[in-house]
Amino acid sequence: MLRTRFSCVIGLGVLVHFTTAVANEPTSADWPPMPQAVSSFGAVVDGGYLYIYGGHAGKTHQYDTQSVLGSFYRLKLHGGKQWEELPRGPIAQGLNLVAHNGKIYRIGGMQPRNAPGQPADNHSLADCARFNPQTNQWEELPPLPAPRSSHDVVVVGDQLVVVGGWQLRGRGESPRWHDTTLVLDLTATKLQWKTLKQPFQRRALTAAALDSKVYVLGGLTADGPDPRVDILDLTTGQWSEGPPIPGKERVAFSPAACTVEGRLVLNTSDGTVYQLTPRSTQWEKVAQSKQKRMVARLVPAGRDRVILLGGASGGSNSDTLEVITLTLPQPPSNDRSPKR
Repeated sequence: MLRTRFSCVIGLGVLVHFTTAVANEPTSADWPPMPQAVSSFGAVVDGGYLYIYGGHAGKTHQYDTQSVLGSFYRLKLHGGKQWEELPRGPIAQGLNLVAHNGKIYRIGGMQPRNAPGQPADNHSLADCARFNPQTNQWEELPPLPAPRSSHDVVVVGDQLVVVGGWQLRGRGESPRWHDTTLVLDLTATKLQWKTLKQPFQRRALTAAALDSKVYVLGGLTADGPDPRVDILDLTTGQWSEGPPIPGKERVAFSPAACTVEGRLVLNTSDGTVYQLTPRSTQWEKVAQSKQKRMVARLVPAGRDRVILLGGASGGSNSDTLEVITLTLPQPPSNDRSPKR
């Protein structure tokens, strides 16, 4: 249930704040579980729907052609009682979805090519496509310059931005870590990837867009979890560093993030929910999730709410959607009443 804050004046010009509940706003109990318990998948909210794609539905670190999915679903956030199955795509995990002008984009991912019980043969994908809800069809896009998975994707204005990740090259081959960020101008007559140097090599990270900047949060290096936060200003093409993710280093592995009303919101595997504003110099705790998850997704659900869905929890994958209400900072007081 969404809580709305309003004010009125009583007595000697005293401004009093009230909080009221708006009925009709969905809560966790209003939505069915995901069609399958899954982690390392893509999710995005657009046009009143929550879309999910692919992911890993098997045991941790066990990948095969049956445990990685190519399914594509959406759920209506207001009044939706069941997931609607949409046209499938290639099986893939370690990818994300983004939305732009009413269309849904998927970029890259990891695809196993081994049957269940056979040695792992994992390959990153260069495949890119966009889904048009009006035609109910996928349209192929120019592939990535090199296959990529365990990355993240955001949209800033009309720019689609791909950060981090690595290239898995199959059984017996060492992975290649990416050191470039990719940008695609979605308004261009001819879509073409542009490459920017990035000052890190990380995967299992998350990213979010805030104003004209892309925040790249946490992840893994070749040496382990890294709480570093890198910020790309798309107007200048310059990188800077932000305040690192708080807590123990292990929580930097595969966190989940989104933006809500000009605030960047981050959930880590210990269940803590933080926020960061463009002028912030440190993270502020604003909530605690009921279920601790990693390799999950976080999407906005209103002015003061987010939805945490899927992910790995307690050694198995989750299929639940948890609505998390954020503690909002109190606005400055406008009380100008005479002192008594």
